[in-house]
Amino acid sequence: MANTQIGRQIAEINNLIHRKIQKHSFCDAPQCDEKSGLSHSSACIIAYLYDHNDVDTFQRDLEKEFNVRRSTMSKILTLLEQKDYIKREEVCTDRRLKKIVLTQKATLIADEIKHQRNTLEEIMAGSITKEELTAFYRTCEKIKQNLSQEDQT
Repeated sequence: MANTQIGRQIAEINNLIHRKIQKHSFCDAPQCDEKSGLSHSSACIIAYLYDHNDVDTFQRDLEKEFNVRRSTMSKILTLLEQKDYIKREEVCTDRRLKKIVLTQKATLIADEIKHQRNTLEEIMAGSITKEELTAFYRTCEKIKQNLSQEDQT
């Protein structure tokens, strides 16, 4: 293996993923127009909300799920709201809380987003065995734990 730096390997994979995503828009569904194109992050959030539509989801839940800061998630959600993909609804038990709900526009394209996400996952997994994937996931979790511990010191 030519490059043995973990961070560099992850960065290279990230770049390859983004190139693949840019070739195939996450919003090829007829309900989308060029102005309403979605970033990968936005598409992932729509897919997550669609998959978890049976539970109330709040901004803090998305921050934790996607491991991003509050300001980053706030910007993404604001854009999704401006493009009419989500709305924030008050919760009757606590007026300060706003649950994130998909609009009909987002629901119409969620299946297409999920299909494209699954296709990308299949491409990435390619010739990798189940055992290799299990080891990869375990290694990723350890890297995340190592980095999280560093933040806490």
